[in-house]
Amino acid sequence: MISPINRAAIALKPAQLREARRFAVQLVYQLEASQQPFLSENTLSAFLSQNEVSNELNDFIKIISEAVVERREKIDALIEKCAVNWKLTRIARVDLAILRICTAELLTRTEVPKDVIIFEGVELGKQFGSTASGSFINGVLDSLARAVAVELNTAESES
Repeated sequence: MISPINRAAIALKPAQLREARRFAVQLVYQLEASQQPFLSENTLSAFLSQNEVSNELNDFIKIISEAVVERREKIDALIEKCAVNWKLTRIARVDLAILRICTAELLTRTEVPKDVIIFEGVELGKQFGSTASGSFINGVLDSLARAVAVELNTAESES
């Protein structure tokens, strides 16, 4: 059975998926900046309309952003565990939004090679972050990918 996030991703070409991730990072960043702990339909609709997001991207943006919101505690705990010597409060907000989106993907899109998700996160860091963001995100996501793989393997063996 194909999960909703994978169904939404499969419908997109690689360039569209990259653009959808970019919008998802902006939305997650906006939710963080406004201290909104949930994603309402009004917020999503306003974001999509203000940014003139094409309809094909809507499902992926919504699903991945909702995954971040719904699993935020778990995602943040994984990020803090893997960002050695970094508290979440010290991580640049845009870098944190990128890490959250990529962590949600690592947790939910297990059929996608981890290197693809890491590469996309690094590219987002270069686009939105500081000069050091790409390498910082690369290091954290590499560690996160290993931690998520262990966690998923443990969950499978317990089932």
